Amino acid sequence: MVWRPTISFAALKRAGHAAVRVKDRVVFIAVIDEKLYAMDAVCSHSRCILGLLDREKLRVKCPCHDAVFDLETGEMIEPPYVSPDVDRDKMRLQTFNVRVNKGFVEVDV
Repeated sequence: MVWRPTISFAALKRAGHAAVRVKDRVVFIAVIDEKLYAMDAVCSHSRCILGLLDREKLRVKCPCHDAVFDLETGEMIEPPYVSPDVDRDKMRLQTFNVRVNKGFVEVDV
């Protein structure tokens, strides 16, 4: 994989999280208590962009059908309300290594 620059760390700290294009994908990046997280930003259920962050539980929710994913593992914690019997193991999102380099957040994709 290759480290790719995305957003300035200062901008990410102000916003708390962002969905950014990295090469041919969209990545959800969050900073919580100075720790960085990165995962696929496209919901595995309906292809919506994730964006509702629960900072305390380290989870992110899809705004389309309320599927909830673990920010650290990419695991689907709660299925979408329209598909409660979906196979959660198959719906896991990819997570990525992430770092700050020269003031920019880089993702290893």
